[in-house]
Amino acid sequence: MASLPSIAQTSDQAVGASTGREALLARQASLLAIMLERPADLDVAFEYATVSVMLEDYEAAISTFERMLIFAPNLPRVQLELGVLYYRLGSLETARYYFQSSLESPNVPPEVQAKVETYLAAINAKAQPTQFRAALIAGARYQSNANAAPGGRRVSLNGRDFILDDTATGQSDYNGFLAGRAYGSYDLGTQGDLLEADLVFYAARYADLVRLDTGLAEVTFGPSFNLARFNIDNVQLGLYGIASGVRLNHANYNGALGLGARLVAQPDILTQVNAKVEWRNRWYNDTAEYPTVSDRNGAYLRFASTVSRQVTKALRARVLALADFEEAKVNSQQSWEVGGGIGATYRFRSPVKQLPSLWSVDLEAGYIFREYAEPDPLIDAENSQFDHEGWVRGALNVPLKYDFSVGVTGEFRRQYSNYDLSTYNNASAMFSVMKTF
Repeated sequence: MASLPSIAQTSDQAVGASTGREALLARQASLLAIMLERPADLDVAFEYATVSVMLEDYEAAISTFERMLIFAPNLPRVQLELGVLYYRLGSLETARYYFQSSLESPNVPPEVQAKVETYLAAINAKAQPTQFRAALIAGARYQSNANAAPGGRRVSLNGRDFILDDTATGQSDYNGFLAGRAYGSYDLGTQGDLLEADLVFYAARYADLVRLDTGLAEVTFGPSFNLARFNIDNVQLGLYGIASGVRLNHANYNGALGLGARLVAQPDILTQVNAKVEWRNRWYNDTAEYPTVSDRNGAYLRFASTVSRQVTKALRARVLALADFEEAKVNSQQSWEVGGGIGATYRFRSPVKQLPSLWSVDLEAGYIFREYAEPDPLIDAENSQFDHEGWVRGALNVPLKYDFSVGVTGEFRRQYSNYDLSTYNNASAMFSVMKTF
Protein backbone atom coordinates (compact mmCIF):
# COMPACT_ATOMS: atom_id res chain seq x y z
CA MET A 1 0.00 0.00 0.00
CA ALA A 2 2.48 2.57 -1.22
CA SER A 3 -0.08 5.31 -1.83
CA LEU A 4 -3.60 5.74 -0.55
CA PRO A 5 -6.09 7.92 -2.42
CA SER A 6 -8.37 10.39 -0.70
CA ILE A 7 -11.79 9.33 0.51
CA ALA A 8 -13.46 10.96 -2.48
CA GLN A 9 -11.16 9.24 -4.98
CA THR A 10 -11.53 5.82 -3.39
CA SER A 11 -15.30 6.07 -3.17
CA ASP A 12 -15.46 6.94 -6.85
CA GLN A 13 -13.42 3.83 -7.65
CA ALA A 14 -15.47 1.71 -5.27
CA VAL A 15 -18.92 2.42 -6.60
CA GLY A 16 -18.27 3.96 -10.00
CA ALA A 17 -21.18 5.99 -11.26
CA SER A 18 -23.66 4.44 -8.86
CA THR A 19 -24.10 6.26 -5.55
CA GLY A 20 -27.42 4.70 -4.53
CA ARG A 21 -27.66 3.63 -0.92
CA GLU A 22 -28.50 0.03 -1.84
CA ALA A 23 -25.39 -0.24 -3.99
CA LEU A 24 -23.27 1.21 -1.20
CA LEU A 25 -24.72 -1.19 1.37
CA ALA A 26 -24.06 -4.13 -0.92
CA ARG A 27 -20.49 -2.95 -1.51
CA GLN A 28 -19.93 -2.46 2.21
CA ALA A 29 -21.13 -5.99 2.98
CA SER A 30 -18.91 -7.43 0.24
CA LEU A 31 -15.87 -5.55 1.49
CA LEU A 32 -16.54 -6.62 5.08
CA ALA A 33 -16.50 -10.28 4.01
CA ILE A 34 -13.22 -9.79 2.15
CA MET A 35 -11.74 -7.86 5.06
CA LEU A 36 -12.58 -10.66 7.52
CA GLU A 37 -10.74 -13.11 5.27
CA ARG A 38 -7.78 -10.79 4.70
CA PRO A 39 -7.50 -8.52 7.80
CA ALA A 40 -4.02 -7.32 6.81
CA ASP A 41 -5.14 -6.11 3.36
CA LEU A 42 -5.01 -2.35 3.90
CA ASP A 43 -6.39 -1.44 0.49
CA VAL A 44 -9.60 -3.39 1.18
CA ALA A 45 -9.83 -1.88 4.66
CA PHE A 46 -9.43 1.65 3.32
CA GLU A 47 -12.12 1.10 0.71
CA TYR A 48 -14.44 -0.37 3.36
CA ALA A 49 -13.91 2.69 5.57
CA THR A 50 -14.55 5.01 2.63
CA VAL A 51 -17.86 3.36 1.74
CA SER A 52 -18.83 3.47 5.42
CA VAL A 53 -18.26 7.25 5.43
CA MET A 54 -20.54 7.60 2.41
CA LEU A 55 -23.19 5.64 4.32
CA GLU A 56 -22.64 7.88 7.38
CA ASP A 57 -21.55 4.78 9.33
CA TYR A 58 -18.81 6.72 11.06
CA GLU A 59 -18.20 4.22 13.84
CA ALA A 60 -17.33 1.54 11.27
CA ALA A 61 -15.10 3.94 9.37
CA ILE A 62 -13.25 5.15 12.47
CA SER A 63 -12.73 1.67 13.89
CA THR A 64 -11.41 0.45 10.52
CA PHE A 65 -8.99 3.33 10.11
CA GLU A 66 -7.73 2.84 13.69
CA ARG A 67 -7.26 -0.89 13.06
CA MET A 68 -5.25 -0.06 9.94
CA LEU A 69 -2.86 1.97 12.09
CA ILE A 70 -2.25 -1.11 14.24
CA PHE A 71 -0.98 -2.99 11.16
CA ALA A 72 0.90 0.05 9.77
CA PRO A 73 1.40 2.86 12.32
CA ASN A 74 2.90 5.42 9.93
CA LEU A 75 0.17 6.05 7.36
CA PRO A 76 -0.29 9.83 7.12
CA ARG A 77 -3.28 9.57 4.77
CA VAL A 78 -5.13 7.32 7.22
CA GLN A 79 -4.26 9.65 10.09
CA LEU A 80 -5.56 12.53 7.98
CA GLU A 81 -8.89 10.79 7.32
CA LEU A 82 -9.26 9.94 11.02
CA GLY A 83 -8.58 13.55 11.90
CA VAL A 84 -11.21 14.72 9.39
CA LEU A 85 -13.83 12.33 10.80
CA TYR A 86 -13.20 13.39 14.39
CA TYR A 87 -13.22 17.04 13.31
CA ARG A 88 -16.62 16.58 11.68
CA LEU A 89 -17.93 14.91 14.83
CA GLY A 90 -16.74 17.84 16.95
CA SER A 91 -13.98 15.92 18.81
CA LEU A 92 -11.40 18.60 18.13
CA GLU A 93 -8.64 17.42 20.46
CA THR A 94 -8.79 13.87 19.10
CA ALA A 95 -8.75 15.31 15.60
CA ARG A 96 -5.73 17.43 16.52
CA TYR A 97 -3.89 14.31 17.78
CA TYR A 98 -4.33 12.48 14.47
CA PHE A 99 -3.48 15.54 12.38
CA GLN A 100 -0.26 16.12 14.31
CA SER A 101 0.58 12.42 14.15
CA SER A 102 0.30 12.51 10.36
CA LEU A 103 2.87 15.32 10.23
CA GLU A 104 5.26 13.29 12.38
CA SER A 105 5.19 10.38 9.92
CA PRO A 106 8.14 10.06 7.53
CA ASN A 107 7.64 11.10 3.89
CA VAL A 108 4.37 12.99 4.37
CA PRO A 109 2.88 13.76 0.90
CA PRO A 110 2.71 17.54 0.25
CA GLU A 111 -1.06 17.47 -0.35
CA VAL A 112 -1.62 15.69 2.99
CA GLN A 113 0.56 18.23 4.79
CA ALA A 114 -1.38 21.12 3.21
CA LYS A 115 -4.76 19.68 4.26
CA VAL A 116 -3.54 18.92 7.79
CA GLU A 117 -2.23 22.45 8.22
CA THR A 118 -5.58 23.84 7.06
CA TYR A 119 -7.49 21.73 9.59
CA LEU A 120 -5.06 22.54 12.41
CA ALA A 121 -5.51 26.23 11.69
CA ALA A 122 -9.28 25.78 11.84
CA ILE A 123 -9.01 23.93 15.17
CA ASN A 124 -6.79 26.66 16.60
CA ALA A 125 -9.24 29.29 15.40
CA LYS A 126 -12.15 27.48 17.06
CA ALA A 127 -10.20 27.43 20.31
CA GLN A 128 -9.95 31.24 20.37
CA PRO A 129 -12.72 32.99 22.36
CA THR A 130 -12.97 35.78 19.79
CA GLN A 131 -13.78 34.99 16.16
CA PHE A 132 -13.93 37.37 13.20
CA ARG A 133 -14.55 36.90 9.52
CA ALA A 134 -15.54 39.24 6.74
CA ALA A 135 -16.12 39.43 3.00
CA LEU A 136 -15.95 42.42 0.68
CA ILE A 137 -17.52 42.30 -2.81
CA ALA A 138 -17.21 44.85 -5.60
CA GLY A 139 -18.67 44.58 -9.06
CA ALA A 140 -20.75 45.84 -11.94
CA ARG A 141 -24.26 44.85 -12.98
CA TYR A 142 -26.41 45.29 -16.07
CA GLN A 143 -30.22 45.11 -15.89
CA SER A 144 -32.65 45.16 -18.78
CA ASN A 145 -35.33 46.68 -16.52
CA ALA A 146 -33.51 48.35 -13.64
CA ASN A 147 -36.56 50.30 -12.42
CA ALA A 148 -38.89 47.22 -12.44
CA ALA A 149 -41.47 49.04 -14.58
CA PRO A 150 -43.88 47.73 -17.26
CA GLY A 151 -42.31 46.71 -20.53
CA GLY A 152 -45.05 48.36 -22.62
CA ARG A 153 -46.61 51.82 -22.52
CA ARG A 154 -50.27 50.73 -22.58
CA VAL A 155 -51.79 49.98 -19.14
CA SER A 156 -55.30 49.66 -17.74
CA LEU A 157 -56.36 51.89 -14.83
CA ASN A 158 -59.88 51.28 -13.47
CA GLY A 159 -60.92 49.71 -16.76
CA ARG A 160 -59.60 52.50 -18.97
CA ASP A 161 -56.51 52.27 -21.17
CA PHE A 162 -53.74 54.80 -20.67
CA ILE A 163 -50.46 55.39 -22.48
CA LEU A 164 -47.46 55.80 -20.20
CA ASP A 165 -44.70 58.28 -20.78
CA ASP A 166 -41.45 56.64 -21.92
CA THR A 167 -39.82 57.44 -18.57
CA ALA A 168 -42.48 55.37 -16.77
CA THR A 169 -41.65 52.16 -18.65
CA GLY A 170 -38.83 49.70 -18.02
CA GLN A 171 -35.38 51.22 -18.46
CA SER A 172 -32.10 49.35 -18.85
CA ASP A 173 -29.05 50.56 -16.95
CA TYR A 174 -25.67 49.67 -15.48
CA ASN A 175 -24.53 50.11 -11.91
CA GLY A 176 -21.40 49.65 -9.89
CA PHE A 177 -21.73 48.31 -6.38
CA LEU A 178 -19.85 47.59 -3.19
CA ALA A 179 -21.18 45.09 -0.65
CA GLY A 180 -19.84 43.37 2.39
CA ARG A 181 -20.43 41.47 5.57
CA ALA A 182 -18.50 41.40 8.83
CA TYR A 183 -19.19 38.83 11.55
CA GLY A 184 -17.74 38.66 15.03
CA SER A 185 -18.38 36.38 18.00
CA TYR A 186 -17.14 35.97 21.54
CA ASP A 187 -17.26 32.63 23.35
CA LEU A 188 -18.90 33.21 26.73
CA GLY A 189 -17.28 30.08 28.14
CA THR A 190 -20.61 28.50 29.08
CA GLN A 191 -21.08 25.28 27.11
CA GLY A 192 -20.68 26.89 23.69
CA ASP A 193 -22.76 30.04 24.18
CA LEU A 194 -21.68 33.01 22.05
CA LEU A 195 -22.20 36.74 21.80
CA GLU A 196 -22.56 37.53 18.08
CA ALA A 197 -22.53 40.70 15.97
CA ASP A 198 -23.22 40.91 12.24
CA LEU A 199 -22.93 43.88 9.87
CA VAL A 200 -24.23 43.83 6.28
CA PHE A 201 -23.90 46.78 3.90
CA TYR A 202 -24.53 47.56 0.24
CA ALA A 203 -24.09 50.63 -1.98
CA ALA A 204 -24.89 51.02 -5.69
CA ARG A 205 -24.53 53.87 -8.18
CA TYR A 206 -26.35 53.85 -11.53
CA ALA A 207 -25.14 55.27 -14.80
CA ASP A 208 -28.46 56.91 -15.83
CA LEU A 209 -31.20 56.15 -13.27
CA VAL A 210 -29.61 58.10 -10.44
CA ARG A 211 -32.91 58.04 -8.50
CA LEU A 212 -32.11 54.37 -7.89
CA ASP A 213 -28.74 55.07 -6.26
CA THR A 214 -28.87 53.02 -3.08
CA GLY A 215 -27.11 52.66 0.22
CA LEU A 216 -28.12 50.35 3.05
CA ALA A 217 -26.70 48.92 6.24
CA GLU A 218 -28.02 46.50 8.86
CA VAL A 219 -26.57 45.48 12.21
CA THR A 220 -27.67 42.55 14.37
CA PHE A 221 -26.35 41.85 17.86
CA GLY A 222 -27.21 39.32 20.55
CA PRO A 223 -26.46 36.01 22.27
CA SER A 224 -26.48 32.53 20.76
CA PHE A 225 -27.14 29.51 22.97
CA ASN A 226 -25.92 25.94 22.53
CA LEU A 227 -28.96 23.71 23.13
CA ALA A 228 -26.82 20.70 24.05
CA ARG A 229 -27.57 21.61 27.69
CA PHE A 230 -31.14 20.42 26.94
CA ASN A 231 -29.86 17.23 25.25
CA ILE A 232 -30.48 18.79 21.83
CA ASP A 233 -27.19 18.21 20.04
CA ASN A 234 -25.78 20.28 17.19
CA VAL A 235 -28.35 23.07 17.52
CA GLN A 236 -27.64 26.74 18.20
CA LEU A 237 -30.39 29.28 19.03
CA GLY A 238 -29.61 32.95 18.52
CA LEU A 239 -31.62 35.94 19.78
CA TYR A 240 -30.71 39.37 18.48
CA GLY A 241 -31.67 42.98 18.01
CA ILE A 242 -31.84 44.60 14.57
CA ALA A 243 -31.10 48.14 13.38
CA SER A 244 -31.13 49.07 9.71
CA GLY A 245 -31.34 52.04 7.39
CA VAL A 246 -31.69 52.70 3.65
CA ARG A 247 -30.81 55.72 1.54
CA LEU A 248 -32.31 56.11 -1.93
CA ASN A 249 -31.52 58.85 -4.44
CA HIS A 250 -29.06 60.35 -1.92
CA ALA A 251 -31.77 60.91 0.72
CA ASN A 252 -32.91 58.93 3.77
CA TYR A 253 -35.53 56.45 2.58
CA ASN A 254 -36.38 54.22 5.52
CA GLY A 255 -35.18 52.94 8.87
CA ALA A 256 -36.09 49.98 11.06
CA LEU A 257 -35.60 48.59 14.55
CA GLY A 258 -36.53 45.04 15.45
CA LEU A 259 -35.86 41.67 17.03
CA GLY A 260 -35.00 38.27 15.59
CA ALA A 261 -34.44 34.62 16.45
CA ARG A 262 -32.21 32.28 14.46
CA LEU A 263 -31.91 28.48 14.63
CA VAL A 264 -28.90 26.67 13.17
CA ALA A 265 -29.02 22.88 13.33
CA GLN A 266 -27.01 19.98 11.93
CA PRO A 267 -29.22 16.86 12.12
CA ASP A 268 -26.39 14.81 10.62
CA ILE A 269 -22.97 15.47 9.21
CA LEU A 270 -24.31 16.06 5.68
CA THR A 271 -27.34 18.23 6.47
CA GLN A 272 -27.68 21.76 7.79
CA VAL A 273 -30.79 23.75 8.69
CA ASN A 274 -30.87 27.55 8.98
CA ALA A 275 -34.13 29.23 9.97
CA LYS A 276 -34.96 32.67 11.31
CA VAL A 277 -37.94 34.78 12.30
CA GLU A 278 -37.60 38.56 12.39
CA TRP A 279 -39.85 41.45 13.37
CA ARG A 280 -39.13 45.05 12.44
CA ASN A 281 -40.88 48.36 12.96
CA ARG A 282 -40.25 50.34 9.78
CA TRP A 283 -40.72 54.00 9.03
CA TYR A 284 -40.34 55.72 5.64
CA ASN A 285 -39.31 59.25 4.73
CA ASP A 286 -41.22 61.16 2.03
CA THR A 287 -39.03 63.02 -0.47
CA ALA A 288 -39.61 64.99 -3.66
CA GLU A 289 -38.76 61.88 -5.70
CA TYR A 290 -40.78 59.50 -3.48
CA PRO A 291 -43.53 61.68 -1.93
CA THR A 292 -45.89 58.96 -0.62
CA VAL A 293 -43.61 56.21 0.70
CA SER A 294 -44.67 56.99 4.30
CA ASP A 295 -47.90 55.18 3.38
CA ARG A 296 -45.84 52.00 4.01
CA ASN A 297 -45.03 52.80 7.66
CA GLY A 298 -45.68 49.82 9.91
CA ALA A 299 -44.44 46.47 11.19
CA TYR A 300 -42.72 43.84 9.06
CA LEU A 301 -42.66 40.14 10.03
CA ARG A 302 -40.49 37.71 8.09
CA PHE A 303 -39.70 33.98 8.18
CA ALA A 304 -36.95 32.40 6.07
CA SER A 305 -35.32 28.98 6.13
CA THR A 306 -32.80 26.97 4.15
CA VAL A 307 -32.22 23.24 4.37
CA SER A 308 -29.07 22.11 2.59
CA ARG A 309 -27.55 18.68 2.15
CA GLN A 310 -24.26 17.38 0.77
CA VAL A 311 -25.54 14.96 -1.87
CA THR A 312 -22.11 13.94 -3.12
CA LYS A 313 -18.58 15.12 -2.47
CA ALA A 314 -19.04 17.74 -5.20
CA LEU A 315 -22.76 18.54 -5.04
CA ARG A 316 -24.67 20.38 -2.31
CA ALA A 317 -28.43 20.92 -2.76
CA ARG A 318 -30.78 23.22 -0.86
CA VAL A 319 -34.46 23.99 -0.40
CA LEU A 320 -35.67 27.49 0.48
CA ALA A 321 -38.89 28.60 2.18
CA LEU A 322 -40.01 32.13 3.03
CA ALA A 323 -43.05 34.07 4.16
CA ASP A 324 -43.63 37.62 5.33
CA PHE A 325 -46.29 40.11 6.36
CA GLU A 326 -45.82 43.80 5.61
CA GLU A 327 -48.07 46.11 7.61
CA ALA A 328 -48.72 49.56 6.14
CA LYS A 329 -50.49 52.77 7.17
CA VAL A 330 -52.51 52.62 3.94
CA ASN A 331 -54.19 49.23 3.48
CA SER A 332 -53.64 49.14 -0.27
CA GLN A 333 -49.90 48.99 0.51
CA GLN A 334 -50.26 46.20 3.11
CA SER A 335 -49.40 42.71 1.89
CA TRP A 336 -48.39 39.17 2.70
CA GLU A 337 -46.35 36.76 0.64
CA VAL A 338 -45.19 33.17 0.64
CA GLY A 339 -42.68 31.39 -1.54
CA GLY A 340 -39.86 28.96 -1.91
CA GLY A 341 -37.11 27.72 -4.13
CA ILE A 342 -34.54 25.06 -4.88
CA GLY A 343 -30.86 25.39 -5.59
CA ALA A 344 -27.61 23.49 -5.84
CA THR A 345 -23.89 24.20 -5.85
CA TYR A 346 -21.53 21.96 -7.81
CA ARG A 347 -17.78 22.14 -7.23
CA PHE A 348 -15.42 20.86 -9.89
CA ARG A 349 -11.74 20.66 -10.76
CA SER A 350 -10.29 23.83 -12.25
CA PRO A 351 -9.73 23.60 -16.03
CA VAL A 352 -6.85 26.07 -15.65
CA LYS A 353 -3.64 24.56 -14.34
CA GLN A 354 -2.48 27.85 -12.84
CA LEU A 355 -5.66 28.07 -10.71
CA PRO A 356 -5.66 24.83 -8.68
CA SER A 357 -8.60 25.61 -6.35
CA LEU A 358 -12.00 24.09 -7.10
CA TRP A 359 -14.42 26.17 -9.17
CA SER A 360 -18.16 26.12 -8.48
CA VAL A 361 -21.43 26.56 -10.33
CA ASP A 362 -24.58 27.57 -8.45
CA LEU A 363 -28.12 27.29 -9.84
CA GLU A 364 -31.34 28.46 -8.20
CA ALA A 365 -35.01 28.82 -9.09
CA GLY A 366 -37.82 30.20 -6.96
CA TYR A 367 -41.38 31.50 -6.80
CA ILE A 368 -43.29 33.98 -4.60
CA PHE A 369 -47.02 34.70 -4.37
CA ARG A 370 -47.98 38.11 -2.96
CA GLU A 371 -51.41 39.57 -2.14
CA TYR A 372 -52.43 43.04 -0.91
CA ALA A 373 -55.05 43.82 1.73
CA GLU A 374 -57.25 46.28 -0.19
CA PRO A 375 -57.66 47.64 -3.72
CA ASP A 376 -55.70 50.71 -4.74
CA PRO A 377 -58.45 53.12 -5.87
CA LEU A 378 -56.13 54.84 -8.33
CA ILE A 379 -55.52 51.59 -10.22
CA ASP A 380 -58.47 49.26 -9.58
CA ALA A 381 -61.20 50.28 -7.17
CA GLU A 382 -62.68 46.77 -6.97
CA ASN A 383 -59.82 44.27 -6.99
CA SER A 384 -56.82 44.04 -4.68
CA GLN A 385 -53.41 43.54 -6.23
CA PHE A 386 -51.81 40.09 -6.37
CA ASP A 387 -48.45 39.15 -7.85
CA HIS A 388 -46.75 35.98 -9.08
CA GLU A 389 -42.98 36.44 -9.02
CA GLY A 390 -40.44 33.88 -10.22
CA TRP A 391 -36.73 33.79 -10.89
CA VAL A 392 -33.93 31.60 -12.20
CA ARG A 393 -30.30 32.35 -11.45
CA GLY A 394 -26.93 30.88 -12.35
CA ALA A 395 -23.49 31.80 -11.06
CA LEU A 396 -19.89 30.74 -11.66
CA ASN A 397 -17.28 31.31 -8.97
CA VAL A 398 -13.55 31.10 -9.74
CA PRO A 399 -11.07 31.28 -6.83
CA LEU A 400 -7.87 33.03 -7.81
CA LYS A 401 -6.39 32.55 -4.33
CA TYR A 402 -7.71 31.00 -1.14
CA ASP A 403 -9.08 34.41 -0.06
CA PHE A 404 -9.82 36.05 -3.41
CA SER A 405 -12.25 35.05 -6.15
CA VAL A 406 -14.17 36.37 -9.16
CA GLY A 407 -17.74 35.56 -10.11
CA VAL A 408 -20.19 35.88 -12.98
CA THR A 409 -23.94 35.78 -12.31
CA GLY A 410 -26.93 35.79 -14.64
CA GLU A 411 -30.57 36.07 -13.58
CA PHE A 412 -34.00 36.32 -15.15
CA ARG A 413 -36.89 37.57 -13.02
CA ARG A 414 -40.52 37.70 -14.09
CA GLN A 415 -43.43 39.22 -12.17
CA TYR A 416 -47.02 38.89 -13.36
CA SER A 417 -49.61 41.05 -11.59
CA ASN A 418 -53.30 41.77 -12.09
CA TYR A 419 -52.15 45.42 -11.92
CA ASP A 420 -50.45 46.24 -15.24
CA LEU A 421 -48.11 48.72 -13.57
CA SER A 422 -46.57 45.88 -11.54
CA THR A 423 -46.03 43.39 -14.36
CA TYR A 424 -42.45 43.29 -15.62
CA ASN A 425 -39.47 41.22 -16.75
CA ASN A 426 -35.86 41.85 -15.79
CA ALA A 427 -32.73 40.11 -17.07
CA SER A 428 -29.46 40.91 -15.37
CA ALA A 429 -25.78 40.04 -15.67
CA MET A 430 -23.18 40.72 -12.99
CA PHE A 431 -19.43 40.50 -12.62
CA SER A 432 -17.91 40.65 -9.14
CA VAL A 433 -14.69 40.19 -7.21
CA MET A 434 -14.66 39.02 -3.59
CA LYS A 435 -12.01 39.25 -0.88
CA THR A 436 -12.44 37.31 2.35
CA PHE A 437 -10.76 38.04 5.66
